[in-house]
Amino acid sequence: MTPDDAWVYAIIPFVTMAVLTFGVVVVVRQRAASRRASASSERPSPTRPRPWWGSPWLWIGITVVAVFLGAFVWVWLYAIVLTVVPLVVWQRPARGPAVDPRTNGHAHRDAGSFKPE
Repeated sequence: MTPDDAWVYAIIPFVTMAVLTFGVVVVVRQRAASRRASASSERPSPTRPRPWWGSPWLWIGITVVAVFLGAFVWVWLYAIVLTVVPLVVWQRPARGPAVDPRTNGHAHRDAGSFKPE
């Protein structure tokens, strides 16, 4: 890479972001138009409202706060959480062996099963 070509490498991330943003906008607009078209047809409305934890804005806010804290405030804590939590999850005790549905939980298949032994 020469200094004459450095501008190309500086612009590539921005071009990539612009192309991806354009793609997302096109897809979102198409889906919105599809929803508007299907909303005009008779469809029963849900009887129960969405629970508080089902709000997308809540999870977007939590994600923004987590990224902010991880990037600027507690970098070491964020790194520890991203490395330790998966290890803890992987170290959970294994579940027992799955029950064979053909045995109905018994050790041997007996005459009541559909397939002979």
